[in-house]
Amino acid sequence: MTRLPIALALTVTALLAAACRDEDAAPPAGEAAEIALRGDGLGVADLGAAPGDAIAAVTEELGEPDVDTGWQPASSTYGTCPGEQIRGVEWGGLVLLFTDADTEQGSGQHLFTWRVTGAPPAIGTTEGLGLGATAADAEDLYPGDVQRVPAQDPFPAFLEVDAEGGPITAYLDGTDTITNLEAGTPCGE
Repeated sequence: MTRLPIALALTVTALLAAACRDEDAAPPAGEAAEIALRGDGLGVADLGAAPGDAIAAVTEELGEPDVDTGWQPASSTYGTCPGEQIRGVEWGGLVLLFTDADTEQGSGQHLFTWRVTGAPPAIGTTEGLGLGATAADAEDLYPGDVQRVPAQDPFPAFLEVDAEGGPITAYLDGTDTITNLEAGTPCGE
């Protein structure tokens, strides 16, 4: 797993928390109302979904992707991923990774992981956990469901959050601020 440094801390968490708690309120501009980070997917697409279905669901919320790598060798800029080939599709800092291998999420070509590494889009869990939140925020939002894992060179400290649908990994910087999130089967270095 690799950590991508993010120079800009987001102030979106408070907006996400407020939007998620008030069902009648419209989401802030630029926020995808239906996309919610979950341990088992994104609200609009489950881990295990076929590439066309997952991409179409996210495209409906966020518009056309910025990047679609097409199918490429599993060892790529995303790390060493399961299978012979992977496909990365990105909307700003939201990355969907698809594989042709069998994983815990499915078999054949399917969505096996999502990552959030920057902004936009402004997305988070239904409880409001997203980039720029802190480890303390995670513990407040998910009391008793957060495990802290200390840094071990070369890997940064991270949280394992038992969130909606399963575990989400939240990587931390030196100030305990969340710099990126992911769920599914991770790729190695």
